[in-house]
Amino acid sequence: MDSDYVFLTEKEAMWAEMLMEALQKANIPSTSVPVYGAGLVMRAGVQEWLRIYVPLANKPQAEELLEELFPENQK
Repeated sequence: MDSDYVFLTEKEAMWAEMLMEALQKANIPSTSVPVYGAGLVMRAGVQEWLRIYVPLANKPQAEELLEELFPENQK
């Protein structure tokens, strides 16, 4: 991952993928990193969570989009 990328949020995989699609449509690059490994998910039955990262320069726009899609998770 490029060092210019910063943490945006952590979501269940389904919601993370939806957010990343919205970021892509807004021309905001993003990448994700799994929080739990596949082995833990299979043994514990825990749904996979992803941490989403965006370039520092795009973080304000990404935060606005995050607020629009998930207003209940914001302060």
